[in-house]
Amino acid sequence: MSSSDSLAIEIAPVFEPLLEPSRYKGAWGGRGSGKSQAFADLLIVKALNTPGLRVLCCREIQKSLKESAKRLIEDKLRKFDLGERHGFKVFKEVIETPGDGVILFQGMQDHTAESIKSLEGFDRAWVEEAQTMSANSLKLLRPTIRGEGSELWFSWNPRRKS
Repeated sequence: MSSSDSLAIEIAPVFEPLLEPSRYKGAWGGRGSGKSQAFADLLIVKALNTPGLRVLCCREIQKSLKESAKRLIEDKLRKFDLGERHGFKVFKEVIETPGDGVILFQGMQDHTAESIKSLEGFDRAWVEEAQTMSANSLKLLRPTIRGEGSELWFSWNPRRKS
């Protein structure tokens, strides 16, 4: 596969609405429902097709990368046989994507209005375990990921039926 080839992924019909551009995208379901798998697939396709894409993968509390979506994304890159020749480079704390893009993995709990400014200009934010996202973190994130065409993705496990 060359960098100009597109990546064909299979997505469950329930996740097809995630393919359309939208400021906010959300998927909820229990463990094993496929929501994180779907978002990881979409993130890789978007990074491959949008050189320079900058993505924040976050959750409210992330004390280590073990708690992040990093391993899932690395597994997907292996599955799709995407590596350095396609512009993807995996480092300890980040994944570089084609065209000098990047995928970062951070917890939101420790961010302040000042520290979050470093994320301005990012194109996407994927909030994993969004059911634990605090109002303060969302208040900081929304105006930071704000460029034209930017999107905020949320995946969560429902705690209540409502």
